[in-house]
Amino acid sequence: MNIRKGLTLLFFMTALFVASPQTVFAAPCSSPYYIEQQFPSTGAEQTRWRLCWRMEKKYGLIITSADFRKSPTSPWVRVFWDARIAEIFVPYHTGTPRFYDIMNYNWPWVPITNTHCPASAGKRLGSGPDICKEVRDRGVSWADDALVRRGQELVLWGVIDASNYNYIIEWTFRDDGTILGRSGATGLIFAGHEETGHMHTTTWRLDVDFNGSSGDSVYLGTHTEIGLTGNDTQSQIFNETGVTWDPEKFSEFNVYDATLKNARGHQSSYRLMPLRWGTARHDEAFTKNDFWVTRQKVGELYAANLPSYVLPSDPVSGTDIVIWYSGSAHHRVRDEDGIHDAAGNWTGVTQMIWSAFTMMPHNLFDKSPLFP
Repeated sequence: MNIRKGLTLLFFMTALFVASPQTVFAAPCSSPYYIEQQFPSTGAEQTRWRLCWRMEKKYGLIITSADFRKSPTSPWVRVFWDARIAEIFVPYHTGTPRFYDIMNYNWPWVPITNTHCPASAGKRLGSGPDICKEVRDRGVSWADDALVRRGQELVLWGVIDASNYNYIIEWTFRDDGTILGRSGATGLIFAGHEETGHMHTTTWRLDVDFNGSSGDSVYLGTHTEIGLTGNDTQSQIFNETGVTWDPEKFSEFNVYDATLKNARGHQSSYRLMPLRWGTARHDEAFTKNDFWVTRQKVGELYAANLPSYVLPSDPVSGTDIVIWYSGSAHHRVRDEDGIHDAAGNWTGVTQMIWSAFTMMPHNLFDKSPLFP
């Protein structure tokens, strides 16, 4: 086991114990930072998530462990050891300013009120309270004529107070094992730049411990069209590097554990897939790639330093890996963002704009999940 992770688990051995069908689990956190959510939320369990979270200045909402169980009699499978935002980079179209809202600041978070999170929608957690926990109907998860299943999801979200902007940090864990990460920007445009377009480029740092901290490997998945035929391929990434996203090839990162297979003998993986509406490229070197893979090392937390993290380029095959993904929200200023009043003061608020990704299990289940 990774030394850092082993020591952390040892430190929390006095924490909450939760029984599973296979073992007694020593949770690395306690209430209200420990959450278990079964699906469906009422009635007999079919799947379940267990999570630890914390709010931290600078980063906002961090998931400090995430495990999924695909049935009440299945073993738990670790997905995340640590999942957080590693940067929100905000370059204005005029060339300045260029804000590193994570690395260069120590922003506090916003206490969650009943207006943010009414009891009809969710539950406030933490001493602030710090975050909102919601269990949502996520719409139709599958349909076959009259046979239909509506899905559910657990959503945790908190707010960073980044001066004129509020950033919503949101993590979603669905009943079928899928994970979504979203970063939303809202608030006031930076004073003096009310008419200036800009980017909010979020980079997520995902310390993936798929089925444990060791034995993970990353493959780049691509799709190509040749004439009337299509072809899906994967190529393993053997050393630390950055990779660009190609929309015509449906680029994705696939994380495999060395030993985890489903009952059909197929190797299980998690697929990181972008949810995006464009690609931002800036002068800064870390923005030249959309994906990165690094070996887990203590202290490597900031996206702006990624070019130095991959030099020298260490092996990332069958080890403890971290994957990074960047997605941009392009803020084109519009009248709906606000107006200067008679005294020249800017009044109004920018509506929420999002950047996001999804991680979907692949061959983790033995058949269609939550069916029939």
